[in-house]
Amino acid sequence: MEQVTVIGDRLTIHRPWNGDGTASAPEAFHRQGLAFGDVLYRDVSSLRVGIVGCGATGSATAMLLARLGAQRLILFDPDRVEHTNLSRLQGATHQDADRQRLKVDVVGDMVEGFGLGARAVRITEWVGHPSARDALKSCDIIFGCTDDHDGRTLLNRLAFIYAIPVIDMGIRIDPRDPGQPVREAAGRVTVLQPGARCLMCRRVINGRRAASEHLERTNPGEYERQAREGYVVGVAGPNPAVVHLTTDVAAMAVDELVHRLSGYRAAGSCDHRVRQFHMMADRQPGTAETGECRICEDPRDWSKGDSLQPFLGRIG
Repeated sequence: MEQVTVIGDRLTIHRPWNGDGTASAPEAFHRQGLAFGDVLYRDVSSLRVGIVGCGATGSATAMLLARLGAQRLILFDPDRVEHTNLSRLQGATHQDADRQRLKVDVVGDMVEGFGLGARAVRITEWVGHPSARDALKSCDIIFGCTDDHDGRTLLNRLAFIYAIPVIDMGIRIDPRDPGQPVREAAGRVTVLQPGARCLMCRRVINGRRAASEHLERTNPGEYERQAREGYVVGVAGPNPAVVHLTTDVAAMAVDELVHRLSGYRAAGSCDHRVRQFHMMADRQPGTAETGECRICEDPRDWSKGDSLQPFLGRIG
C-alpha cells in the first residue's frame, strides 16, 4: 500500500514507504519550510491533485500548487486559449491564443517549466466523459475550477461516492454601467466530502442549467429545438472576470488545503467560505438540514465507489 489518507476537518496522510519522514525538502522550498516545516512539502508532493477547468482560477490554482511543491497534477479541460483569456489565464501568451493551444498544454507546460518537480497529465475531454473517469478516481483531492453546472454536478456526487475531497470555487461579479466600478464582487470556496453539505443544498448548482448544458453537449439538435421553444435554460454570455480576483479565489482554495494538512489556522477549517471583496468581509454561510438530500444527508452511497453502478449512480 502506497499511501493512506484520512479526510475530515483535517487531511492526514500516512506514508508507510516514507520511513521516519525526516528527509529534507529541496532547497527551493527552504523559505516555505521556515514557516511550515518540511512536512508540508512532503504532504503536498505526495498528493495526486486534480484540477478541473484550466481557465482563470484553474491556471492560478495550478501555479500555486506547483510552487508549494505539488509533483503530480492532473489537468482536465477540453477548451483552447482565446485572446479574451489572456488577461487572466496564467502562463498564456499571444502566440498561444494565435495557435489556439489547449489550455491543459499551456498550464501543464507552465508548471513543468518552473523546474520544481511538477508533472502534469493532460486530459482533453470534458470531465464527465467516460475516458476521464480513471484519472478522476485516481486523485487524492480535486479542485473544481469550472463554471459548468453539469460538471459541478458530477464532482458534487464524486466527492461523496468516492470519498475524494473536492475544493470547489467560483466568483461572481455584478457590474454597473459601462465605465463604472463593479456593484458587487464575491468569491466562494466550498469543500465537498462525506460529512459536509453539497453544492445542491448550498444552491450553488442550478439544476435546470445543468440539464441544459448536458442536453447541449449530448444532443445539440434537440437542445436547439427546445431552446427555440423556450424549454431550456440557455448558456449565458461571457461573465466578468478580473485577474486579481480570480487569483485571490484560487489562493483561498489552496489555503484551505494547506490548513487541512498543517492545522495552522486558529479558526480551523471552513467548508463554505464567501469573500465579499467589495465589502472587505469573509462570511461562512450555513445551510439548514432538510433530511431529504440523497447526496450529503443520506450516507447510503458514501464511499461506495465502483460498487455503485452505473458510474455515480446515474446514466450518461
